[in-house]
Amino acid sequence: MTIWFAKVPGLGREMQLLAWTHRGESPLIYATSPNQSVIDGSKVRVEMIPRSFWDEDPRFLDTYPETLREHLRRVFGESSFNTNERYACAMAMQYSEVRPTIPFRSIRKFGCKTDVIRGARIVEALYLTAAAIKAEDLADAFDWFENVGSGRDAAERVLNVIRHRASSMHGSITPCSSALVPTRALNNKVAFFMICSLFLEFDVCLIGLRSAAHLNGREGVVSCLDPKHVERWNIRMVDGTYVSVRAVNFKDIRRGDYKRRSP
Repeated sequence: MTIWFAKVPGLGREMQLLAWTHRGESPLIYATSPNQSVIDGSKVRVEMIPRSFWDEDPRFLDTYPETLREHLRRVFGESSFNTNERYACAMAMQYSEVRPTIPFRSIRKFGCKTDVIRGARIVEALYLTAAAIKAEDLADAFDWFENVGSGRDAAERVLNVIRHRASSMHGSITPCSSALVPTRALNNKVAFFMICSLFLEFDVCLIGLRSAAHLNGREGVVSCLDPKHVERWNIRMVDGTYVSVRAVNFKDIRRGDYKRRSP
């Protein structure tokens, strides 16, 4: 069972970021799936259960076994347990609507702060308004790619793609040895590549459109690069339709917790 959950793209990162964001609430991060037949994990449900519920609310036992509550009390009661370093999670197959099977329990480390958590922080920094954009944010992003991704080669490939797209859009070539000048559009591109590598959703709101001004304010998720137009991105709107826009015409609207990408 645990091997199956481990193979769901982005699930581990979603759970880790959820635990980190709510670490002050001593949460249990709980993942369930109705079965293992859906290989992409699209049916997996993740929830954050704060201590105020799992430890104190009698309704917790309407869904979860008493042994899980006892386990959590022991774990969080240990003097060595630090919520800035470790988190509690559980996974189970929800074969019945009444109760899941006995869940697999796990205590995990957040790991090096240069991976998932640092990546999310850099992405958030890249979302700043154009007037506040800093070159250091781009430098941090490429350092993250180099140290967390597949190494220097992977970081260089991402950089080359971004340089190519910047050249195609603006008709100018930035020397390979030169630093890229941060802009909203460029930062959106880098943020997308980071979010994509983490298998997380990239929620955006359309802005600044002229020929399709009626779409301004509409929300969606960045799906992928537009293969037909090098300067454009395909956005999957809330209603399921797709639009192709430039990177300057969307901004981050992530509210609440990060979610893994939909298959």
